[in-house]
Amino acid sequence: MKITAVFCVYNEKEYLEWAVRSILPAVERVIILLGTAPYNAYNPDARNMSRPDGTETIVDRLAAADPKITVVKGIWESEVEHRNAGLKLCLEDGTDYYWLVDGDEFYREDHVRNIRRGIEQHPEAGTFIIKCHIFWRSFRYRIPAQEMSWRPRRIFKMTRWRTILGIRFPHRLRFTGQNETNSIGMVYEFPPEEAVFYHFSYARSSDAMKDKFKTFSHAHEIKEDWVANVWEKWPTDRQMQNIHPVDPPKFPRALLREPDDLPAILKEHPYYALDIIP
Repeated sequence: MKITAVFCVYNEKEYLEWAVRSILPAVERVIILLGTAPYNAYNPDARNMSRPDGTETIVDRLAAADPKITVVKGIWESEVEHRNAGLKLCLEDGTDYYWLVDGDEFYREDHVRNIRRGIEQHPEAGTFIIKCHIFWRSFRYRIPAQEMSWRPRRIFKMTRWRTILGIRFPHRLRFTGQNETNSIGMVYEFPPEEAVFYHFSYARSSDAMKDKFKTFSHAHEIKEDWVANVWEKWPTDRQMQNIHPVDPPKFPRALLREPDDLPAILKEHPYYALDIIP
């Protein structure tokens, strides 16, 4: 069973090295598709607002240190186009499963073992859902997996053929949405007690978050005044409710939790001991 972890990234210097190092022992290959400019599908002015942050130096160093890591650099118009580029490389490489990993996502070693075992036990599945804890402005505040309705699709079987009336036809595997492919087979969801991932999309420096709000795939959907009324005010009102930038009830509240369940590698991160990331 050959599993490839695919990172589709732009400006991920705060977490990418730790994310790659955390997943590397668990997969047969890592592909990093590094955007050298932000998407413009979600904000036509994004490329006038953002410049590369030094992530390229990090990925070049990682690839030079480990032959399992391949780096492809380019410019993609949208997240779907970016992820389909990684899918094409996996199809050409003979990969069995495409594991979608963002540049700020982490897995514990015991959870990875459960995931690989689950994939082996469910060969009929074409898609695997793994829920996540989303961290909020700190390693100590999170929206727990159990409190979120989001069910992220993260691993996809590389379906190359489909059978109709007993006849085999080539199957054009592709991303049909940002987190969904047309892989054939049932959808299997890992119970959170067996496997989750730790997502730090909202636990970045203030400068990095301001850049993200202009360039990421939800840039055109952020609620008016959300940055001023929620993001900037939250540190003085940590009981604030409905804090998601696009669909407020999606994040009911960020809860204080000790970070002792995090992957061990994150204890090395410079943000680990901070109350709030500045």
